[in-house]
Amino acid sequence: MSSGITVDDQCKSAFQELKVTHDYKFVLFKISDDNKSIIVDTTSLGPYEDMDKVDPAEKEAKLAARKAAKELLAQKPELEIYETFIKNLPEQECRYAVYDFAYKKDGSDRNKILFYAWSPDTARIKNKMVYASSKDSLRKSLVGVAQDVQATDLEEASYETALDKVLRTAR
Repeated sequence: MSSGITVDDQCKSAFQELKVTHDYKFVLFKISDDNKSIIVDTTSLGPYEDMDKVDPAEKEAKLAARKAAKELLAQKPELEIYETFIKNLPEQECRYAVYDFAYKKDGSDRNKILFYAWSPDTARIKNKMVYASSKDSLRKSLVGVAQDVQATDLEEASYETALDKVLRTAR
């Protein structure tokens, strides 16, 4: 079922920045207030800003600030970053998210990109229906996601649940 809600180009740009340049550990997406498109809600570095659309006079300073924030984030333990991600999930509203999940298997460092469909039990039914019917359009536009996580509560979105999921399918 398709809702007719489109995926804004900023979603694809933010995902590429997570996947290719590792600028972000996570990106949260939401449906715009006018219910016409899926947009970036926030990132592991705070509000999203498409650097291709930034005023050239400000771009260098903004890129330097992003780099500094990224370096600070890289010093944090994975679990701490994941807890920040969980805190960004609203209690009563649905969201989509991608997370660059780092873990160890057989002594090796590994990463998998997880796609989250966050639909808390406390969200309004209409909100859940719109998000459920729009999920595929976003999911299909994000090429390179390893696994999907459907979560209706914090336990289903927990670090332990995500780790168990990636370890079960890791080679």
